[in-house]
Amino acid sequence: MRGRQNLRLVLLLLLPILVAGCGYRFVRYQRVDGDAQRICVVTLQNDSKEAGVELLATEALRHEILTRGGLKLISDPARANYTLRGRVTQVRTRSRSFTGSALAREYEVTLLLELRVDAADADSAQMEPEVFQAGEIYFASADVAVLRKNRREALRYLSGLLASRVHDSMDRRLLSALP
Repeated sequence: MRGRQNLRLVLLLLLPILVAGCGYRFVRYQRVDGDAQRICVVTLQNDSKEAGVELLATEALRHEILTRGGLKLISDPARANYTLRGRVTQVRTRSRSFTGSALAREYEVTLLLELRVDAADADSAQMEPEVFQAGEIYFASADVAVLRKNRREALRYLSGLLASRVHDSMDRRLLSALP
């Protein structure tokens, strides 16, 4: 019985050390000048032939800003400190692998976004136009509805991935992350 109590005591003493050493920590975002910063994400233009992809990408950008914090998302560009604008330049699809009878087994879809952040005042940092690109593989299907759904889900995933990269870029250029 005494050994079990000693083991529990040792585990209780080691637990804070293990948790503190895991590397995770909260990050507090603060603008360099300390002001609460507001950003407006304007619906992206769609220069691709993929209908609705601009809405997927815009929604992913807005969701990423809301989720991460550091910036307050607003809808009026006139009241915003920053305005995120851009366009979906291209959506490319190509076959990746084939069956023995030369039918596509997998496809790869690539999403390209060109984005910039404009500041309301000339003294603030801005983000010059930057191209963000990512690709994802999805399964082919003989069922057209399944094929479209797989492609749409790949585009949804890519939109979220690129939104994360865009926010990382804004962190480096516009915000200072303080531990």
